[in-house]
Amino acid sequence: MKTATAHDLTTRLPTILGWLEAGEEVIVRPDQCRPTASPANAPTVDWSKSAAFQRDHADEPMLSKQDLEDLYEEMGSRY
Repeated sequence: MKTATAHDLTTRLPTILGWLEAGEEVIVRPDQCRPTASPANAPTVDWSKSAAFQRDHADEPMLSKQDLEDLYEEMGSRY
């Protein structure tokens, strides 16, 4: 079983959806409060039909490893 906060849903949604797709039970808590939801049997989702996966990303810039490291350093301990 995994635990996520309400804030995690807005910042790490793809990760949490991956947990659910893998059959993991996820308890969602408001930040520093008691559990509010526990989807025991989350339905399987076919993400290949989502607009984000169907969009052509070929012309979008890719961040290099150095770009990501610089970004993480700039953000500090927030992530």
